Amino acid sequence: MQPRPLLTRMEDEHCRALRQLLKEVYCVFDFVVLAVEPEAEVDQALHRQGLQHLYLQLMAERRERWEILRQDPRYADVGLTSMRWEQERAVPEALGQEQVRQLVCENLEPQEWALFQAFYDPPYGTQFPGGIEQARQAFGHWLQVLGLDPAEGPHVINWVGNLELDFLAPDMGPHLLPWSDYFDEGLEWWGVWCLTVWNPVRRTLSVLAASATD
Repeated sequence: MQPRPLLTRMEDEHCRALRQLLKEVYCVFDFVVLAVEPEAEVDQALHRQGLQHLYLQLMAERRERWEILRQDPRYADVGLTSMRWEQERAVPEALGQEQVRQLVCENLEPQEWALFQAFYDPPYGTQFPGGIEQARQAFGHWLQVLGLDPAEGPHVINWVGNLELDFLAPDMGPHLLPWSDYFDEGLEWWGVWCLTVWNPVRRTLSVLAASATD
């Protein structure tokens, strides 16, 4: 008998509606929300399991797009491309309370942890019909879905703090490549995101990530 999984994906109606909205307005963030079993030890190993769940979701979405593409006879022979995902190489960086407060700040002022700026203004921008006010509303909803509420004492780990822009410089060897090619585009100039969020009040572990270029 196999042990019960310590993490279970949560995807209710509200989460699906939010995911669809972010897709429609061209938000570049991917995310997954996971329920944590009571017996689980919430350590870095569990956070890495969360990264694996994001990978599974990304590949499921990639497969769905591939199957739709293959319905066109012109692309019937196109194969499904894989994604390099070496999460064991990811270097964790725990964020402090001030950094978490910066993450949830809903303004566009330049700062190190300007999550809202990245959410609202990726390389090609977003297309919220209600402009920035609708974006702020969606951002607040997204934070709640993720459990990223400073009042609830979330533990946030950054998994891409050691990745450098312009990593494709000729003198860099394969051992210096980012731990996933998911981040290749963002590392050209815009930047990359990959955070895990443990909310002890809700017992949820969420993962958010983004990588985009022009």
